[in-house]
Amino acid sequence: MELRNFIEGQWHAPAHELSADVCDASTGEVLFRQRGSSSQQIEQAIRCAEAVHASAAWSSLAPTEKAEALEGIASLIAARAESIAVADARCTGVILSLTTVVASICSAAFNAAAKLLRETDTRVAFEGPYGDVEVERLPLGPVAVIAPWNAPSGILCHKLASALAAGCPVIIKPSEWAPESAQIITEAISEAGLPVGLIQLLHGDGQTGAALVGDTRIAAVSFTGGLQGGRAVAAAAARDIKPAQLELGGNNPVVVLADADINAAADGVVTGLTTLNGQWCRALGRLLVHQSCYDALMEAVRSRLKTVRIGSALDADSAMGPVVHKGHLQHIRDAIARYQEKGAVAVAESALPDLRGNFIAPTLLTGLASSDALEEIFGPVATVHTFDSDEEAIAQANETPFGLAAYVFGEEQHALAVARRIRAGNIKINAVSMLNLHPLAPRPAWGLSGLGDEGVRETFEFFRGTRIIGVAGRPA
Repeated sequence: MELRNFIEGQWHAPAHELSADVCDASTGEVLFRQRGSSSQQIEQAIRCAEAVHASAAWSSLAPTEKAEALEGIASLIAARAESIAVADARCTGVILSLTTVVASICSAAFNAAAKLLRETDTRVAFEGPYGDVEVERLPLGPVAVIAPWNAPSGILCHKLASALAAGCPVIIKPSEWAPESAQIITEAISEAGLPVGLIQLLHGDGQTGAALVGDTRIAAVSFTGGLQGGRAVAAAAARDIKPAQLELGGNNPVVVLADADINAAADGVVTGLTTLNGQWCRALGRLLVHQSCYDALMEAVRSRLKTVRIGSALDADSAMGPVVHKGHLQHIRDAIARYQEKGAVAVAESALPDLRGNFIAPTLLTGLASSDALEEIFGPVATVHTFDSDEEAIAQANETPFGLAAYVFGEEQHALAVARRIRAGNIKINAVSMLNLHPLAPRPAWGLSGLGDEGVRETFEFFRGTRIIGVAGRPA
């Protein structure tokens, strides 16, 4: 693919090459060179976004008109779902069967935003002493959406649909490691007949993102990515007291209680290790097991790992693919080596394919103290720890500075009681799944895992501000 920016309704080549290639994660084949935007291109995009916001060409439309436009975008994106899925599979290494599901979520995000628009009042009124007190929810202004390289299309479309529904012009900055699907999505939206500048796309690395976040004309930023990037966004946004929605990482516990169903728990452990090749913020990070069922669980997990077929992301028979790029593969290997230096023993049972991609077997690390395993690895690796009581399990689950997700396996009421004492935004009982517990439920983040809830309504409201108007007095 030839990477192109979309600025002021026109396609342009990004100004310069970056220092790395994007390669097919499964084969190592070079797909394209990363490219970055110049300060002039960034300035042009921000000026255009500011102008379209000032014109109210989009924000002044009736909610039903916006909803119809969003439904049209959903259809345009659905027509490109296969291309989006293949692009994400090649760049990220996630298996095609899963990127196909994510690609279908892209169009669903626009339909969900349209439905919310039709059901939401933009203005309500209270009865005041001199007439109605009007309460309006209005678009904040031009916003930046910074998408990650894992599940890039689905996360981008959720943010993008929410911002458009709120009435905001959007500048998209995809990850330089997985920019292809963002460009396909932008190409689809460019056919929707929206006002010029409502949607713009800038390729680049962290410098491009920093230029957007640090510009006072950008009214808000929605970011999904790692802790280091999230801290940089938070610090830059704080200078302008700018709203920042941050979905960051996690070191998520799977707690297996003494009364857990071992087969269900083993299935959950393998799902947590292998979904998105371990590259998702709600993946398994710490396996906490009651001492009484440790041996049985580990035997069941090892048996399942032996059957996990690792292969090309485009191979329909693959249950797991490679990680995103060689640098990330080395990061994971280094993390395993650091833990082994502390005495960890690696348990890795899955066979690797004879391919040149970035493959690593799902790995459990035993023999570590819980307090020595608090970092996020962001790959198919988890540490294993035992406990003797619910109190100890809860303490271990709450030991990390993160608080994104947790999973508890046990007799249902027992598991629910333990879950209610875990410090995390999303806790699932007796299963591990990438999908939300309910389509309309928020996706909260606690601690270092983020700032502000995400969700169909939550992200929509993030991009809106409140204005109150009313008569305070009348001359005598």
